[in-house]
Amino acid sequence: MKMQQDGKQQQQRQQPPNNPAIRAHMHLPYRQCMDDTTQFDPDEYWQTLEPAYCLVFGSANNDTRNNSTVEERNHQNGQENYSCALTWEWSRRWSPSPSSTTQSTASMHKGIIQNARLAIERALHGPVRSYVSILPTYCYYLACRYMFHWAENIEEGNDNSATNKTYAAIQRYSKHLVKQHATYIISKGPAFLNAILVAAPTDLSVWLIASRMDRAHSITATATVQHESCCWKSWQFWALMCSITSWFHGYALVRTYANSVETMCLMVGVALLGPELFDQSNHRGQHHRPQAKLAFVLGGLSACVRFTSLAAWIPLGLAITLRDWVGTSHESKKYRFSNVLHTLFGLCVTYGLIGTIFGCCIDRWFYGFWAIPFLGNIHFNVLLGHGSLYGTHPFLWYAYAGIPAICGIMLPFFLWEISTIDTNPRLTLLGIITPYIVLHSFSEHKEFRFLLPILPIICILAGHAMSRLVQMIDLTPNGSGFDSSGSMKSMKYKAPPKSLIINENFQKFLLVVLLISNYPHLLYLGLIHQRGAIAVNRYLVSAIDEETRQSIEYNENENIQQYSIHYLMGCHSSPLYSHLHTLNARANAWHLGCPPDCRSSPDIVCESDAFSSDPAGFVMSAYGIPGDDSCLEGEVVREPPSLLVVMQDDAVVIENLLSEKLKMDHIASIRHTIKSLSWHSQNYGDVSKSDWCPTCNRDHDVFTLFSLIDFHFDHMEVFAKIGSSTEP
Repeated sequence: MKMQQDGKQQQQRQQPPNNPAIRAHMHLPYRQCMDDTTQFDPDEYWQTLEPAYCLVFGSANNDTRNNSTVEERNHQNGQENYSCALTWEWSRRWSPSPSSTTQSTASMHKGIIQNARLAIERALHGPVRSYVSILPTYCYYLACRYMFHWAENIEEGNDNSATNKTYAAIQRYSKHLVKQHATYIISKGPAFLNAILVAAPTDLSVWLIASRMDRAHSITATATVQHESCCWKSWQFWALMCSITSWFHGYALVRTYANSVETMCLMVGVALLGPELFDQSNHRGQHHRPQAKLAFVLGGLSACVRFTSLAAWIPLGLAITLRDWVGTSHESKKYRFSNVLHTLFGLCVTYGLIGTIFGCCIDRWFYGFWAIPFLGNIHFNVLLGHGSLYGTHPFLWYAYAGIPAICGIMLPFFLWEISTIDTNPRLTLLGIITPYIVLHSFSEHKEFRFLLPILPIICILAGHAMSRLVQMIDLTPNGSGFDSSGSMKSMKYKAPPKSLIINENFQKFLLVVLLISNYPHLLYLGLIHQRGAIAVNRYLVSAIDEETRQSIEYNENENIQQYSIHYLMGCHSSPLYSHLHTLNARANAWHLGCPPDCRSSPDIVCESDAFSSDPAGFVMSAYGIPGDDSCLEGEVVREPPSLLVVMQDDAVVIENLLSEKLKMDHIASIRHTIKSLSWHSQNYGDVSKSDWCPTCNRDHDVFTLFSLIDFHFDHMEVFAKIGSSTEP
């Protein structure tokens, strides 16, 4: 009977959050997806959406898989291919030298070792990105392709095949919605899928981990009952609030990064390993729970996505192994040693390798050959050190800039928490954070999003500090407090009504502080900063759809129109085909390249660098415009595009070339980001040529706040050529 009661109590404690305040905030990841109309980093599109789009809609998939297989599958689906583009990370291949070719043929007779060396060499020089992280987006795009195929093939015979007029009307209306919003479905759908499969499980894992640690914490049963009856004072509530209100979670976690998948795998894995990591009495001998095995399978998949995730999973495995060693202190030394080996190799290593092998099989299916992308990543970033080609920071940058920036208002609570940690559950979490930061600090190339996997753990620790603060204020009138470890003393809770009112007001105040300190700049980053990369593609699609519609109406031309779009901006400044998908036309885009071959070689100039240093000369060479300073011999001459996108500062230089030589007119100016601030000026109407403004309207470039401050915006300028569409 006692065991049944304990089991019921444990089930009740493990239930997901059921507080009205928490349920009201659980929709935030999905709302943030709707509000995100900006670009944080090109990788959110070029490492997920673009390769997935290539697999499903692309023409021959850009050599990512066997061409014949792709063509057969596309013909089976009865759908015409679209253009697509991949970065060097996906197209990187091993190019054997003549000497290595002769050695490889001879190695067939020299045994397995040399063949293994050859396989490793191919993997080291192969792709650096894994398809594991884009698998959900790939499946989503497959469903979209079949949906679009259905929408395009129910136009005729609708009324005859439908059993009633109502069903036929619903079919026609559904088809109209799908065709009208095809671009939004392709470009924005993966973000909502990411919120469901990545952001929501991460937040739920934060709650479950904090709940498990709260039960394992040195708190008496009477205090625990009080925590459950008053959710506002509980550790798990404040941990979840820290995660949900975190500006960096709202900005980065809902985006389609490989780092987001890595974060989800780590947090779900820690939640599955809760009993092994946090329970006081956890010795299970050599029998491990299925949840623990699944956790390390996720760890292996996470290593396939980003090998740097091992900086978190290796400490996790060592922590579980150490707890097994300590938990069997009463057993014989031989038994303890055998049990530790079984935990380390039978659980951590074995199931981690199973996850890694499963990830390699996924890459084998999509690449068409055996590829080990995390080895290619290690070769490129560690052995060659080419990660520094994309920016460098000092060794301590994560300590004095990275962590404070992503923590925000949580930083003082996090520092207070780690200054009082002396219990095993919280030390375990700190043991994951510390090596993760230290090992990432050795890489010269550092970014804020690389710290995303440990941010939920920081939220858990900061949430504990907030719950301690709330309880401290609640318990101070009774003369009770906390011991040296920061844990509540054993007591019976009896708070005066006045202290209850004070405490409730402080809880609301703390929650308001979390919201106010996070959401203003989250709204700015999600709605204003670098919004042009998304807005310009939306405008291009709308312009293409409108011209195609007019062409069909007036010329009775039902053939699919072809448009060429050139982006004369920094490399990967904007997403490409995943945001240009339309059922009525086909777009062929070209963007300036900047592969590592030209970045690392002083003798090769990247296209993006050549254009930024001399925009006019680059345009003349690229489009075959004769000039005194242009040398067209050996240059690849391109046809003038239907549409051209360029930044405002560069448009000043090449405007005359585009209008006079290429016969292109300026058609739109898209706000990109805030360029500068100034005090409000009444004399802004005179726009000089140096401050070029296509519309010559002060509202185009400036937004005035309270007649005091002028926000000056940078823009993306769009040019179009008359008669841009051509027959396929």
